[in-house]
Amino acid sequence: MSNRRKVIAAGAAVIPELALSASGWTFPEIAEDPACKRPSRGPKGDYFPNVIVTSHLGERSLFYDDLLAEKTVLINCMSVRGNEVYPVTENISKVQAFLTDRLGRDVFMYSLTVDPEHDTPEVLADFAERYGAKAGWSFFTGTPEDMDAIRGRLFTHNPGLHTGGSHPPRDCSVGLMRYGNEAVGLWGSVPAVADPEWIARRLSWVVPRDRQPNTFRRGGPGPRTA
Repeated sequence: MSNRRKVIAAGAAVIPELALSASGWTFPEIAEDPACKRPSRGPKGDYFPNVIVTSHLGERSLFYDDLLAEKTVLINCMSVRGNEVYPVTENISKVQAFLTDRLGRDVFMYSLTVDPEHDTPEVLADFAERYGAKAGWSFFTGTPEDMDAIRGRLFTHNPGLHTGGSHPPRDCSVGLMRYGNEAVGLWGSVPAVADPEWIARRLSWVVPRDRQPNTFRRGGPGPRTA
């Protein structure tokens, strides 16, 4: 992973940010470097943009390859300045307790800013600390164009309304959480203000249940009863 991050950082220093379009363009060096083998792409591999985003810890990642592929995720949109109008982050922070040790291991939480020009990694780091973000819950920013492209694939929204201030975007992206298992292409949504335990339980809807070995599963309709 360290080699992959070095490649991403080096590529970002050479190629202007304008080249990181919302079309899903990726660095040729990443695809060619043996140490940066791309993960298996799920059913939505061509749907989500594979643009570069930066976490509240200053780490750069490819949105699809690093954050979605082969993972089960909970995703919401937010902004630091808009949190007073749409105060959902505190509720989302409570979901962590119900994920227990699964968080950061087989479930990941992502909060994507809709105000990237204000929400720098440093601003997001303070915000994450304020709400007690544990390992496995990351806050991401990027160029306005790239963040709009990601949000447009996850939610229905009006592009270009990412500028913050006291007026955050009026769209459903800040009121919903998307949850998904990209390995099998199963996705759903739940209100961000729903009961935190219920939000965590919704993940069971997209994680296939393991069948017990050597068990017979009857096909067709169930047996008739008198």
